[in-house]
Amino acid sequence: MSAMQGHVLLAVSAQTRRRLLPAFAGHGLAWAQTVGEARAALSAQRFDLAVVGSHFDESHTFEIVRDLRRADPELRIVCVRSKPFPGALGRWTMNAFRAACEAEGVCAVVDLLDYPDDDAGNRAIGALFERLSSPRAAA
Repeated sequence: MSAMQGHVLLAVSAQTRRRLLPAFAGHGLAWAQTVGEARAALSAQRFDLAVVGSHFDESHTFEIVRDLRRADPELRIVCVRSKPFPGALGRWTMNAFRAACEAEGVCAVVDLLDYPDDDAGNRAIGALFERLSSPRAAA
């Protein structure tokens, strides 16, 4: 079973959730807006994929990534950005975010700002997540 067919945790803001829902239509989703909600979801079920937003719960992105990794070392984690970072650093801030995510062992970093917010963009995002998903190794 691919992650796209399994259970997906969206640990993202409401704006990012709205943006991702079309990509995960028909899949089992759990949505967490806070670290507490994400931890509760982790204790309630096993996930095949976790998507964590760059602006998750007032910048607790890396805290929840570490929690996810501790809970399931094999879990595929993808970090996403759906709104610009504040300040004038622009692309440098995204580069730093990408490097920090990679250091935490996430499997990919997706900048949703690279995709138009329309049907074509949603299809492209869905296809990207399908490619990022793979069957979990048999236990």
